[in-house]
Amino acid sequence: KTQQENSVSIMPEFQKNSVRIKNPTKVEEIICGLIKGGAAKLQIITDFDMTLSRFSHKGKRCPTCHNIIDNCKLVTDECREKLLKLKEKYYAIEVDPGLTVEQKYPHMVEWYNKSHRLLVEQSLPKAKLKEIVAESDVMLKEGYENFFDKLQQQSIPVFIFSAGIGDVLEEVIRQAGVYHPNVKVVSNFMDFDENVRISNHYFIFLETGSHSVIPAKAQWHHHNSLQPQTPGLK
Repeated sequence: KTQQENSVSIMPEFQKNSVRIKNPTKVEEIICGLIKGGAAKLQIITDFDMTLSRFSHKGKRCPTCHNIIDNCKLVTDECREKLLKLKEKYYAIEVDPGLTVEQKYPHMVEWYNKSHRLLVEQSLPKAKLKEIVAESDVMLKEGYENFFDKLQQQSIPVFIFSAGIGDVLEEVIRQAGVYHPNVKVVSNFMDFDENVRISNHYFIFLETGSHSVIPAKAQWHHHNSLQPQTPGLK
């Protein structure tokens, strides 16, 4: 085999004990196709929580975008307890393999609405978002700088689709120094009132298993600008 054709065996990332590949031949075909297509035909579409961000570090769980807000010092213990109870109730429904997406949908919307109302009651100021992220234990995965920087150098688009909180996600990658112009984020974005505190409106982007459910008000959020609602998102 050529070096290109033997990509799985020569790439150190694939040799880690944590990596399991069911069909190495298929993986090689995909990688060779990416290489053959070149940068001009490449675009990256990725999740954020536990995909670009770490699941854990030194045995300790790292927070998701929602956890960053839930666990910050500006959220009261009472609110945090209520959020945890909601998670215990609705997460079991979200991961239940016996339910269809249609059956899960109303429960997930109810979960998000109840959680967001609790956060609205906390009146979190937008100005504190930078501090909230900086004080959290969120971490991007090893090698993230090289990943983002090389994609930026080659002008390869990076689309981050996340069911997390877009404002937090953007602040994480901004503080990490990798929110380059080629990066676009599609997620839930908070509305802020005239006092620059979270208001009653919250964009919802739900993911259930391998499906995505996007109710009204889900929006595309491009680098440095909030775009009008995209046609077709009804």
